Amino acid sequence: MQRRLRNCMIGMRAEAYPYGAPEYVEMELYLMWRAREMKIKTPAVRP
Repeated sequence: MQRRLRNCMIGMRAEAYPYGAPEYVEMELYLMWRAREMKIKTPAVRP
């Protein structure tokens, strides 16, 4: 997750935090909180 967040920040030309930074942990917790009780959608299976 931190890799994905870091790539997003780099794509926006923002200064990325180092891996393991508290800011990443806080963002991960926020995203988990937002996703609570949401149904999981998986990609379709293709032959």
